[in-house]
Amino acid sequence: MRIATPIMAALALGACTANAQQVQSAAATCDLTPKQVVTRFMTQFYIEKDVRGAFETWVDPGYIQHNPMAKTGRDAAIAFLEPFFASNPNVRYQIKRVIADGDLVAVHAHGQFGAEDRGIAVVDILRVDGCKVMEHWDVVQPVPETSANDNGMF
Repeated sequence: MRIATPIMAALALGACTANAQQVQSAAATCDLTPKQVVTRFMTQFYIEKDVRGAFETWVDPGYIQHNPMAKTGRDAAIAFLEPFFASNPNVRYQIKRVIADGDLVAVHAHGQFGAEDRGIAVVDILRVDGCKVMEHWDVVQPVPETSANDNGMF
């Protein structure tokens, strides 16, 4: 037992050191904050309309979707969104603000289907781990013709 103990300790120490190096290496690969990750993702996706590129670059394959109209998973999101943008070439989004709290990032945007369309107010909430979007929630509200106040939605 005395012989095995130093050997086991050395193996355990080596495993811990290797694991620590892997964790540090993984952390070093992403120097971006969650807000920077989401801003780059949403710009590529919403503004540049590069659905596949945005999702393949910034979204984890195991992406968890909370919108009840869409399936979960990165590939499902691409399959759902690419045809949407292809069949709505005039759709445009303006990112109004990006707010971060730890690994959660909220994006407030104005989406329009045409120049005369009042559009929709969208709040996307994304959870980020490293440089990957892991999870998504959203809330959508039509922009009404009239408002009880003059403050606007954006």
